Amino acid sequence: MGQNYHTRQTLLYKLIDSNDEKSWDEFVQLYEGYIYVVLRSLGVNINTAEDLLQDVLLKVWKSLPNYEYREGQCTFRTWLCLVIKSVAYNYFRKKSTKNNDKNLAYDETLHKLDSITEPEIDKIAELEWKSYISNMAWKNVQSEFAPRTVEIFEASLNEIPNNALAEQFDTSESSIRVYKSRVKKVLLKEMARLNEELGG
Repeated sequence: MGQNYHTRQTLLYKLIDSNDEKSWDEFVQLYEGYIYVVLRSLGVNINTAEDLLQDVLLKVWKSLPNYEYREGQCTFRTWLCLVIKSVAYNYFRKKSTKNNDKNLAYDETLHKLDSITEPEIDKIAELEWKSYISNMAWKNVQSEFAPRTVEIFEASLNEIPNNALAEQFDTSESSIRVYKSRVKKVLLKEMARLNEELGG
């Protein structure tokens, strides 16, 4: 991830302008996890989400030439989530048949997808992006810390108070605060870097 790509200005334009295969591979590597979590947040079950992932990527590949970034309007994430919703909706519309008890689950998912508005898609895009970026950042930086520090930080994510963590890890509360602060500082810096490189 050392490449200094800013998705909006560099990676996307490479894809739009030239259909560059290397850029597409990088895009898939960076975004397929995000596409998957958005599908799940739209109510798509695990197996179907895995199947639809390739359909979404194909649709993105075909639709990217029509994507145009306009600052302050539709972000790339929102556009991507609209594509994801469209692919999922079309899938469930084809599967859904009236008066067939076996397809009630398809009907319910279709109805849910149909009721999601564009402002709601925008909220989903941002919420899932924050979660996705923080998870990616943590994977990128955790090797910089001693295993004990990682354990303490991960335990703190369960909102365990510092005094309980101090007891659990047989250390002082002030040490717990130092460990957490050190990790947060590095993690926030990495999240900012990822947002800059992958933003859009």
